[in-house]
Amino acid sequence: MDLQGKFEKGAKSKTYQRIDADFKVNIFVGYNEDGCMSMVITENGVESHVKSTKLINVKMQRREDKKLALYFDLLDEAYKSMFLILCKDIVLTCEKAGPELAISNALMRWKYWKEMFGRKNNVLLDKSEIKGLIGELYELQNHFLKDYDEKTAIFSWMGPLLGHKDFEINDTWYEVKTVSENATQVIVNSIEQLESESDGHLVVVRLEETSAVNQKAITINKIVLSLIEQIKDIEVLNMFRTRLDNVGYEPHSEYDAFCFAYKSTQRYTITNDFPRLRRKNIDDSIGNVKYTILLNGISQFLED
Repeated sequence: MDLQGKFEKGAKSKTYQRIDADFKVNIFVGYNEDGCMSMVITENGVESHVKSTKLINVKMQRREDKKLALYFDLLDEAYKSMFLILCKDIVLTCEKAGPELAISNALMRWKYWKEMFGRKNNVLLDKSEIKGLIGELYELQNHFLKDYDEKTAIFSWMGPLLGHKDFEINDTWYEVKTVSENATQVIVNSIEQLESESDGHLVVVRLEETSAVNQKAITINKIVLSLIEQIKDIEVLNMFRTRLDNVGYEPHSEYDAFCFAYKSTQRYTITNDFPRLRRKNIDDSIGNVKYTILLNGISQFLED
């Protein structure tokens, strides 16, 4: 579903486009007469009081055909990325609920979103955290979601659950390090990151800062929206959103200023011969350990 494309079709004419002719629920997106991005759900439902926020105006109207129209209007274009994510979530929720329950379920999802943004503490991820998260999400999108079903792929992302490894799947594991294009080393922040009795993988994702005019630029908001577009199952989508909550990500327009260009990915197989610190080789009196691995020294472990 190209949600952004549907919105853009109605930008100049201030009209709405149906989400999909095959959808059971009547949902339209576009721009209203005030020039605001807008989504409307038109189905049977019971009128009720609904609260808006400073960013999103929500209203209900009873139409001449007796159906209820539930509108979500974005009041600040700077939050376009956030609004797209919200709309995608509500669309999937409504489609799973069906026509008779679409309005009530949309309101329940809106309550979640309204409360989520209401509890914001204005603490954003810093640039290094954004870059690291983009690297993990890039690997999730371009490796795990291609090689596994979406539930298995999302379940495998363990970093947000305070797992020692970023991804754990079947009988192996993956640690993702996001570095600049010309980086010659990676930082291992604890012994546990590469500690395991089973073989694993070190994934080095190379990103470089770029400008917003670069059409291939990756932002955290953009890659999150792209992943949400890929995930079809609402329960899996809820899992993904929970993991984003756990790492401290909430959609915010300020994230659009941090743009990165993808350069390459190298994968290394971690076996018993791989150079790393192991707990069994370190004195028990030593606590946390942080060290670096020189990439030119592990070239023999590169995967094809």
